[in-house]
Amino acid sequence: MSTSSMPEQYIHTLIAAPPEFEPTPEQVVAFFNGILDIGASPTSAKLIVMKPSGRLRFFTDPLTGEKKPFPAHDRVVPERTADLVSLIQSASEFSVSLDGQGPPRRPPLALYYDGARFEGDYGFAVRCQLRPKAVCTSDLWDDEDRALPMFGEVCSPVVDVGRFRNPTSGAVIEVAGAHCSRFWVEFEFGKWLLPKIESSLELLDPAITGLADSVFATKFVQGLHLV
Repeated sequence: MSTSSMPEQYIHTLIAAPPEFEPTPEQVVAFFNGILDIGASPTSAKLIVMKPSGRLRFFTDPLTGEKKPFPAHDRVVPERTADLVSLIQSASEFSVSLDGQGPPRRPPLALYYDGARFEGDYGFAVRCQLRPKAVCTSDLWDDEDRALPMFGEVCSPVVDVGRFRNPTSGAVIEVAGAHCSRFWVEFEFGKWLLPKIESSLELLDPAITGLADSVFATKFVQGLHLV
């Protein structure tokens, strides 16, 4: 499958297998501090917090001309990871990211462009995502029959097995515990950059998965998301 036939951005996901898991603010701070300590954070990184504002914004549907609402978010740029505690305390939804450049001193995984190992610079972000209800963390991004909800849509945790489309071969990879979750971690890389994927998505540096397991004290599994 060529890059021209797939979305631009690859995001590797580390998904909390218990669908209703919710981290404490202190755990989120400890995770980001750990990412910084082991050298897996973006260079020139900026800490960004996005939370629902309670306001609505509107856009015009280009097909129907109808004005449709969508939730507006507040964007905060704290100076220190310790500031996150007060910002996300009691929040049932947030997106917290370290946003900057790659490669970091300790890359989360090897990246390739058109099959060749990529050694240049790229945009890179590490992001913690929490939602009020369990949402779909499967991603069959080109699935037309819509048998499953799309990534990010509210879904039933009754389905346990996550399904993901290999962006290079088109094959479906199934991962137990990866279908629905309230909380996951994203590793977002530059456009058209992909890891080498065969039959498994267990690709992250074990130091990173070990950090998540230790800090959040819960089971995580790996998936992907393409945008």
